[in-house]
Amino acid sequence: MKINLQTQNEFEELIGSVLFESTPRAVTREQIQDYCRSLNQLDWFHFDEKRSQAAGFGGIIAPGSLTFALVHATFFEHVELVNLKALFVGSDRFRVLRPTNADEAISLTMSIAAVEDRSEGFRVQYDFQWRGNNASGAISEGTFLVRYWPTSDGNESLI
Repeated sequence: MKINLQTQNEFEELIGSVLFESTPRAVTREQIQDYCRSLNQLDWFHFDEKRSQAAGFGGIIAPGSLTFALVHATFFEHVELVNLKALFVGSDRFRVLRPTNADEAISLTMSIAAVEDRSEGFRVQYDFQWRGNNASGAISEGTFLVRYWPTSDGNESLI
């Protein structure tokens, strides 16, 4: 079930609490390699299983930026914005803490750290962390900054 958010007050009431923890999603070898090809990031540890195992990675690993790229889609699997326009305005402190192996199941925890008034609308600071279900410890973590404005008639599309 999605969390519906419509007003600045609703966001403010959630400051300091976990907004959601996603269901685990597998990061497949095909996803890793398709993502790498799309970026022309053709390092051997994303493609060569045997060499990656011999190097101590436990197999093919994902680029750290893959977890960053998955935040947006995962957010909208769990949150529904009602009568709000949104604009991603930045990120901060993104860190990769350990590799993600092919076929590892990962989960995203998202919380609201701050809500700030703006001359028009408001800005929300989300803190996030990806964790693996196959190994202990966080995979990556960081902050997303998103600006929101109420739609004028409730019929404008999300930007």
